Amino acid sequence: MIIRHYFRDGEKMRKHFLEHGEATGCDSPEEYLIRANEIIANPNSKKKRETDEGDNDMVYYLPETGEIVFLAADGYIRTYYIADDKYFEKQ
Repeated sequence: MIIRHYFRDGEKMRKHFLEHGEATGCDSPEEYLIRANEIIANPNSKKKRETDEGDNDMVYYLPETGEIVFLAADGYIRTYYIADDKYFEKQ
Protein backbone atom coordinates (compact mmCIF):
# COMPACT_ATOMS: atom_id res chain seq x y z
CA MET A 1 0.00 0.00 0.00
CA ILE A 2 1.38 3.37 -1.02
CA ILE A 3 0.70 6.03 1.60
CA ARG A 4 -0.72 9.05 -0.21
CA HIS A 5 -2.31 10.89 2.69
CA TYR A 6 -0.93 11.69 6.14
CA PHE A 7 -2.13 13.35 9.30
CA ARG A 8 -1.01 16.96 9.62
CA ASP A 9 1.64 15.86 12.13
CA GLY A 10 2.69 12.86 14.18
CA GLU A 11 1.04 14.09 17.36
CA LYS A 12 -2.36 14.40 15.66
CA MET A 13 -2.00 10.87 14.29
CA ARG A 14 -1.03 9.53 17.71
CA LYS A 15 -3.95 11.32 19.41
CA HIS A 16 -6.50 9.95 16.93
CA PHE A 17 -4.97 6.48 17.11
CA LEU A 18 -5.25 6.48 20.92
CA GLU A 19 -8.88 7.55 20.65
CA HIS A 20 -9.98 5.29 17.76
CA GLY A 21 -7.27 2.67 17.18
CA GLU A 22 -8.85 -0.10 19.22
CA ALA A 23 -12.28 0.32 17.60
CA THR A 24 -10.75 0.26 14.12
CA GLY A 25 -8.71 -2.83 14.94
CA CYS A 26 -5.34 -1.12 14.54
CA ASP A 27 -2.38 -2.08 16.74
CA SER A 28 -0.16 0.92 16.02
CA PRO A 29 -0.32 4.49 14.70
CA GLU A 30 1.38 3.29 11.53
CA GLU A 31 -1.29 0.63 10.96
CA TYR A 32 -3.96 3.27 11.66
CA LEU A 33 -2.45 5.49 8.94
CA ILE A 34 -2.26 2.62 6.45
CA ARG A 35 -5.85 1.55 7.12
CA ALA A 36 -7.15 5.12 6.68
CA ASN A 37 -5.40 5.25 3.30
CA GLU A 38 -6.94 1.89 2.35
CA ILE A 39 -10.44 3.26 3.06
CA ILE A 40 -9.74 6.32 0.92
CA ALA A 41 -8.43 4.17 -1.96
CA ASN A 42 -11.10 1.45 -1.71
CA PRO A 43 -13.44 1.59 -4.74
CA ASN A 44 -16.26 0.29 -2.50
CA SER A 45 -16.02 3.30 -0.19
CA LYS A 46 -18.80 5.83 -0.53
CA LYS A 47 -17.49 9.38 -0.77
CA LYS A 48 -18.91 12.86 -0.64
CA ARG A 49 -18.09 16.41 0.30
CA GLU A 50 -18.74 17.29 3.92
CA THR A 51 -21.73 19.63 4.10
CA ASP A 52 -22.06 20.70 7.72
CA GLU A 53 -18.60 22.21 8.20
CA GLY A 54 -18.42 24.28 5.03
CA ASP A 55 -14.72 23.48 4.64
CA ASN A 56 -15.02 21.28 1.51
CA ASP A 57 -13.50 18.20 3.17
CA MET A 58 -14.11 14.74 1.69
CA VAL A 59 -15.71 11.93 3.66
CA TYR A 60 -14.97 8.29 2.77
CA TYR A 61 -17.17 5.58 4.26
CA LEU A 62 -16.97 1.81 3.87
CA PRO A 63 -20.47 0.46 4.68
CA GLU A 64 -19.31 -3.15 5.15
CA THR A 65 -17.11 -2.22 8.12
CA GLY A 66 -18.48 1.17 9.20
CA GLU A 67 -15.06 2.77 8.78
CA ILE A 68 -15.11 6.48 7.99
CA VAL A 69 -12.24 8.82 7.08
CA PHE A 70 -12.34 12.59 6.87
CA LEU A 71 -9.83 14.08 4.44
CA ALA A 72 -9.18 17.82 4.59
CA ALA A 73 -9.32 19.79 1.35
CA ASP A 74 -5.53 20.23 1.56
CA GLY A 75 -5.02 16.43 1.51
CA TYR A 76 -4.38 15.72 5.19
CA ILE A 77 -6.33 13.07 7.09
CA ARG A 78 -8.42 14.70 9.81
CA THR A 79 -9.62 11.51 11.49
CA TYR A 80 -10.58 7.88 11.00
CA TYR A 81 -13.09 5.93 13.11
CA ILE A 82 -16.18 3.72 13.09
CA ALA A 83 -19.61 5.17 12.25
CA ASP A 84 -22.88 4.05 10.68
CA ASP A 85 -24.78 4.81 7.47
CA LYS A 86 -26.95 7.42 9.18
CA TYR A 87 -23.87 9.30 10.43
CA PHE A 88 -22.27 9.24 6.97
CA GLU A 89 -25.44 10.54 5.33
CA LYS A 90 -25.62 13.39 7.84
CA GLN A 91 -22.13 14.62 7.00
